Amino acid sequence: MNESPADDQTTGPAKILLGFTRGVAPSKWERRWNAISPERQLTIVPFPEPYGRPEGADEFDMTLERTAPGSAPVGSASEGSTTHHALRLYDEALALVLPKGHELKGSESVSLADLADVRILDHPNHAPDWPAAEPWADPAWMPTDIHAALAIVATGLGGILMPAPLARHIIDKHSHIAIRLAEPIAGGTVWASWRVERDAPDMQHLAGVMRGRTARSSRASADDASGGSASGRPSKSEKAAKAGKTGNRQAQPAKAKAKLKPNSRGAQLQAATEKREREKAARRKAKRK
Repeated sequence: MNESPADDQTTGPAKILLGFTRGVAPSKWERRWNAISPERQLTIVPFPEPYGRPEGADEFDMTLERTAPGSAPVGSASEGSTTHHALRLYDEALALVLPKGHELKGSESVSLADLADVRILDHPNHAPDWPAAEPWADPAWMPTDIHAALAIVATGLGGILMPAPLARHIIDKHSHIAIRLAEPIAGGTVWASWRVERDAPDMQHLAGVMRGRTARSSRASADDASGGSASGRPSKSEKAAKAGKTGNRQAQPAKAKAKLKPNSRGAQLQAATEKREREKAARRKAKRK
């Protein structure tokens, strides 16, 4: 984009474009953003690339992109560059994708032991930390991308490993099944990424929303600026006011007890109670001597 959405403040706030890859569900952050900053429109736009940023990604103010486990977005400090800021959001589960009629159909999950009976096909996005894939006899037979790998799986030749959320979105349910691995192996890592020159308070605010900032925490921050506490605990002034109110209540004279009629049942019970208390006090006094 030639101009940052935050640049033009004369015609009102421009919308923020958030691009996201397949398998990522940004709607929860969109709802949270709308609850906190309804005056600033957040527009979410999908892009087809399963890994990394798409061509022309500069049209987005921020992207939600996937990397292989242990990797970081291109251009981030972790990759030896400083063109992009990157916020790590979460790791995805790993799934096994098999042809539709496979004997494991109906399984809720598969273990590493189960994989011993499955021919795992190699593909360009098979991560080094995943269970080993069978190498191709001729490297030229390697599928060019994840979609080509899925086409081979559909023929019944074997299965592939891939991030579970991505599998749910791009497999052909008439040709494939996807089963999560029972072991906690990361299938991919999802990041929020934005250009260094685009960094501004609105980007930091959006990153805060993705970290978990809510309308309640934002109100707490606003309260803190005006004397409240961002932690949600009462500020000193609030404590003092509360203490003052409590003190005022304590300063008020206690209401006089209603007088009981002589020889009434209530008067007799009160007299018996007072007698027991006097006897207890006398026993305690005798023990101290």
